[in-house]
Amino acid sequence: MSKKSRLQKEKQRQDALKKQAELDEQEEREATKHRESKAAKKMRRSAKRGYANIFTIIASVLMMCAFWYWGFYYGGMMIVGDITGLAENIPPHSGLLFLIADLLMITGIIMSFTKKYIMQGCFTVSGSLLFLYTGHRIVLDIRDRMKKYGVTPDLSDMDTQYEKYFYPILIITALGAAVMIYGLVRHISKKRTEKRLRDNAPVESIVS
Repeated sequence: MSKKSRLQKEKQRQDALKKQAELDEQEEREATKHRESKAAKKMRRSAKRGYANIFTIIASVLMMCAFWYWGFYYGGMMIVGDITGLAENIPPHSGLLFLIADLLMITGIIMSFTKKYIMQGCFTVSGSLLFLYTGHRIVLDIRDRMKKYGVTPDLSDMDTQYEKYFYPILIITALGAAVMIYGLVRHISKKRTEKRLRDNAPVESIVS
């Protein structure tokens, strides 16, 4: 083999090595980019979960506060008043309805703290709406009595005062519905992810 042939062959070998090195370097960059992208996605998912946990905790605490102030305190007064006969002018069965509403709400709030977000919505929303319905019956009854019998000036805003006792319970309705919607979105997203993993899984994995 001539010297020229050997030089050409050596050059070709060096070119091939250089090209292979460039390919290896490009593959390493792509792998690094993929790892960084995967880590970034994981961090974003973790951040989203963190924000979501903060939202559900705050919502649950606010529901508990609203329940203790309006549901337990004012609802409790109506329950005791109905049972003892002290609140003799309220519509029939109001105490029982308030009791059922309070039990539904506290059950839902406990479920919210235990991350049963969909079920808690069923309890908190239904309980708060039942509470609102019962309170609205009392407000309407007061208005009818005010029109029928008349009241002194110091009692002219009695119906408005009772609205303040019962209507703010809608805070629980709104927060319970919001947490339930979050739970539904999370549940649907989880099911879609599981389906995508099953569809992309190797045949051996599916069979086994």
